[in-house]
Amino acid sequence: MLAQILILVAGLAIYAGYGLYGLCYLLIAAVITWLVGLLLPRHRWLMWPLIALNAVILACIKLQPVTQWSMAAPLGVSYFTLQIIAYVVDVAHGKYQPERNIVTFGLYLTYFPHLLFGPIEPFDHMKQALAERRCTWDALSRGGARVAWGLFKKLAVAARAGVVVGTISAAPEEYRGAYALLAMLLYSVQLYADFSGGIDIVLGVSQMMGLHLSENFNAPYFSQSIAEFWRRWHITLGAWLKNYIYIPLGGNRRGGVRKVLNLLITFLVSGLWHGVHYLLWGLFNGIFVAFGEGFKTRWKALNCGVTFLIISILWAFFVWPDTMTALESIGSLFTTFNYGALAGNFLELGLNMGEWLVFLVAVLVLWGYDLFQKRLSLWFGSAVPVLRTAVIAVLVLLVLVFGMYGIGFHAEEFIYSRF
Repeated sequence: MLAQILILVAGLAIYAGYGLYGLCYLLIAAVITWLVGLLLPRHRWLMWPLIALNAVILACIKLQPVTQWSMAAPLGVSYFTLQIIAYVVDVAHGKYQPERNIVTFGLYLTYFPHLLFGPIEPFDHMKQALAERRCTWDALSRGGARVAWGLFKKLAVAARAGVVVGTISAAPEEYRGAYALLAMLLYSVQLYADFSGGIDIVLGVSQMMGLHLSENFNAPYFSQSIAEFWRRWHITLGAWLKNYIYIPLGGNRRGGVRKVLNLLITFLVSGLWHGVHYLLWGLFNGIFVAFGEGFKTRWKALNCGVTFLIISILWAFFVWPDTMTALESIGSLFTTFNYGALAGNFLELGLNMGEWLVFLVAVLVLWGYDLFQKRLSLWFGSAVPVLRTAVIAVLVLLVLVFGMYGIGFHAEEFIYSRF
């Protein structure tokens, strides 16, 4: 219990560095949720006002771009709000008993690493992880390697892709057609390396402390369809949406038309969770998930390539600052054919030839790891301590030599910490 208290206090102290307003909001939310949870077995109706309060606050924060007022958003509010809703629903439905130990509950809701970008941990998983926490050499070495790998993704891959994406997205009128497509494709790489790299750091730091949290990615860009992609990307958010939106709406139990409607509503909720600008992005993803399975071919490589292309084009809503600009950029793919100009000018987009080569090699390493992740994990687990240490040292060296610095060391500079 002493270790849990120390982790809790240290996390809250770090969180306080991002603003006392956010800390007060988080602590008040945690205490209210804990107290309501204790009352839920006898007063189940309390679930609804607490869900409504948190949903309204989160919706107001996300709708700010289209309103005349503003509300300061505490760091990680999108993540811990979903965990609050999941907790009260599960307790109210008797999935598990309310947690009486406020330290254990506090760690579930305020554990600092996963406040930034997940994973969105169910309470029973977090409680089990805390109960089974063991600091061992195996956990320390695996966690250290994962942190180093996450930093490699962020600083060697995402940072370089971000330079080109930033150059193109800053001048949408100038960069159309082939340039827009390049930005979309590179943003797919940037977002994945940035987000999964951040998750690797969270899971690695947690593992070093003996905590084993949920995985959030499973080689998503090797998916055969959009539906499969969303089962392998941001896995814990997908599980939350399935358990607390899709299934309560009726899931696939009420016929084909209702299933499609439930999918579209679920993905619209996912879009709003990201922000009001992403509602159309959520709708398009819902349509592809609902109807895309019927267009799969027998050629896996083709399915994989088409899925990656569609997902990349839909990321346009993340690349450009407003919906209309994103739609215009997507439209330019079919009206502006300037691939020759891009071939002659790609060195003017922020990276020289050496940087491009480093980036391409780093991406191949990233894809190679995703392809052989299970085998590499088994090999690393069976390696002797000296070899494990050497692997970590090599990863750290790669980060030091090939990482792009000046960014990446603040929580807000990871893309998904903004949501």
